[in-house]
Amino acid sequence: MFPLSSVLMVVALGEMPEAGAVSPAEVRAAVQRSVPYIQERGTWWIEEKNCVSCHRVHSMVWSLSEARRQQIEVSDQLGEWINWSTESSLAKNDKGTIVGLGNKEALAQMLVGLRSFGDKDGEIRKEFAALLLDGQQKDGSWKAGGQLPSQKRSKAETDAVSTMWITLALLDQTADEKTAATVERALKFIENSAPGESTEWYAVRLLLAIRQNNESVRQEMIEHLKSQQQPDGGWGWLIDDPSDALGTGLAMYALTKSDTNRGNATLVHAQKYLIETQREDGSWAVKGTKEKKKDSEQETATYWGTTWAALGLVTSLSNE
Repeated sequence: MFPLSSVLMVVALGEMPEAGAVSPAEVRAAVQRSVPYIQERGTWWIEEKNCVSCHRVHSMVWSLSEARRQQIEVSDQLGEWINWSTESSLAKNDKGTIVGLGNKEALAQMLVGLRSFGDKDGEIRKEFAALLLDGQQKDGSWKAGGQLPSQKRSKAETDAVSTMWITLALLDQTADEKTAATVERALKFIENSAPGESTEWYAVRLLLAIRQNNESVRQEMIEHLKSQQQPDGGWGWLIDDPSDALGTGLAMYALTKSDTNRGNATLVHAQKYLIETQREDGSWAVKGTKEKKKDSEQETATYWGTTWAALGLVTSLSNE
């Protein structure tokens, strides 16, 4: 039985809590189970691939940093991994090009997700932001980097999602004249972009609306995401796909950042879906996001899904 005061408060917010709500302890336990997998497969990537341009290591340090903020135990090497990510992103490759320019979306997500880069926090943020300003197209967009254009959604949507991530990151940087003009062009592009076919499009659009205090778009994106939730409680990375951890984690993260009540039925159902589908090794199976590999589980997609599931779950624990 919920206390009367709690019921009245939730009614005022527009949603009743779902019966049999998931406890914070269950959510913490699921995130804690994912940590060894995230750490092991992330360090394997660093040691074997030595690649920071992929959507891999930055999702590792982001998810682990948020877990640590919630007093979930992670490795003491987290600081070293953050340093490796930033130093490798700012290093030059054999052709003399700064590595981070190859995948600006990863730089943007590090700026959005990491609250600190250590002692050189301000300096690194300025360097990352300067790299993000590079390569904006005449229409205000950025082209998606790396292997992202080969994903199983249209290239136009992939470019739009990358543009939204980059814009979100730049909005939090010092608003000098050049940055302000760049952001203004990007926002015009985003406002005119066609609705996406991926959950990620709606999740990042919601994050942008929150950052801009755009209440009408915020409410619109919340309603879209709620309507796209599947009966099992999850979301597919593509809206019409079966539920997976990647789509579910992205949707949960955005919804919990939107100031909605943490105990509402949408989020409780999503928490249950992730807890019930987590595997013994702490991961969640995800089919490939690339068109040519979309019909079978892919290791990299599973890694992305696991880090996003952990992010969605740990963020749902607190409003902070």
